[in-house]
Amino acid sequence: MKYVIALSALTLSLAACGGGGGGGGSDNAAPAAPEPNAAQGLYAGNDANNNAVGGVVLDSGAFYFVYANTETNALGLVQGTGSAAHGTFQADNARTFDISGKGASDTPVIAGYNAKNSMQGAIYMSAAKQSSIKFNVLYDAAYERAISLSAIAGTYSGSAGSTKGGETTSFTIGQDGAIKGAGLSGCTFSGTASPHGTTDVLDATITFGASPCAYPGATLTGVVFFSNNEIVAAMTLPDRSDAFVVGAVK
Repeated sequence: MKYVIALSALTLSLAACGGGGGGGGSDNAAPAAPEPNAAQGLYAGNDANNNAVGGVVLDSGAFYFVYANTETNALGLVQGTGSAAHGTFQADNARTFDISGKGASDTPVIAGYNAKNSMQGAIYMSAAKQSSIKFNVLYDAAYERAISLSAIAGTYSGSAGSTKGGETTSFTIGQDGAIKGAGLSGCTFSGTASPHGTTDVLDATITFGASPCAYPGATLTGVVFFSNNEIVAAMTLPDRSDAFVVGAVK
């Protein structure tokens, strides 16, 4: 996924800012398990602004899509939870964290999908849905291969950012799933990662250290995914006021 390299290169151009951020049944019946989201999978492609786009839709419908463009200095994350049915994927609660633009806003997503094949749609620039950016991404079958912590363990070097800024960063994952990282400013973070079922994605949680981190002591949750020793981590604060995106290589 070449967009990982683009993300890493772009974040280096951001001003250093302390780690980058930062139906009812009977009473005795067991509740029915939710149906897996039909649009789940890893995806990569581009959007109408020529940004490289890549990310994941989980079986729960939660999604994390990172976009980057080294020529225009665009970088951001689109995150939310969508429903999928009859070829339509929709998320009214999606938010875009424009890292290069240093802002976050509500940006609903509506897309068509072909299960395990592709997704095409639009990210609306406001809740009013008056303007949008179209995107087209293809399914990556690597999603169906269970990730191995022992195989991906190691230290990755690259960069990280939030709407507060960005800096060069190290990101280490241990064979036990422990996460550790540090930015050039001295901001540190730590957390844990664990396989998301039998997919090629990790669920992750990190907590920032003290100042100079932009969000001292804050805990963020999200995902980590890999391709050819490249890593993307995308996580949000509990209130989704900001996000933390990492792009790095081993």
